[in-house]
This record gives sequence, C-alpha cells and structure tokens, in this order.
Amino acid sequence: MPVRKSAIAVAVLLTFGTFSFAGGQDQAPRSGEAVFGAACAKCHTGGIGGFFSGGPTVGKKSDWEALAPRGVDGLTGTTLSGIGKMAARGGCTSCSDDEIRAAVAYMLEKSQ
Repeated sequence: MPVRKSAIAVAVLLTFGTFSFAGGQDQAPRSGEAVFGAACAKCHTGGIGGFFSGGPTVGKKSDWEALAPRGVDGLTGTTLSGIGKMAARGGCTSCSDDEIRAAVAYMLEKSQ
C-alpha cells in the first residue's frame, strides 16, 4: 500500500508542477500595431472617442507636430504616467512597458 500512495503522490506533484511551469511562461510581446488596435485606437483614430478624449489622431500629421520632437522615449514616458484625460499606461493595465513603447512608436511612425 505505501508504494501505491507514493506513486499517486508523485503523479499528482508532477501534474501540478507541469501546470505551474506552463502557466509561468512569458508570452511574446504584442506588436505596436496590435497594442494600438486593442488599447489605443478608440481614442487615437478620431471619431467619437477621439473627440471626447482630445487624443491626437494617428495619421494626422498636424496633431503630432508638437509631440513628435519628444520622440518615442519621451512619449512613452508620458503614456506610462498618463496625461490629461489619458490614464496611466493609456489605460492598458495588461500591456508591458515594451508593448506600450511599441505602440507609441507605431503611432508616431504612422503620423510623420
């Protein structure tokens, strides 16, 4: 009997150990375009969301002329801390710093 209980205990530990390792793996960061579409577009594509937020419209060069000199690093810092009606991290609590930086770079590139 003790051998059977030990075998069951080992099987259970191995099963739960496998799940915990699999759950802890990092996913590849999302692209700037993907983050933009998921988290930024509602306020940065004009329309009703942009009207109420006052966010600069991606692709509208005049909206970005004053912002572009700050560069990706400066605008990423602002996005991380939030400004005006924009919440910290642009409201994307599931976005990593690198994903936010990629989204800022994407918006800036599309607005030059």
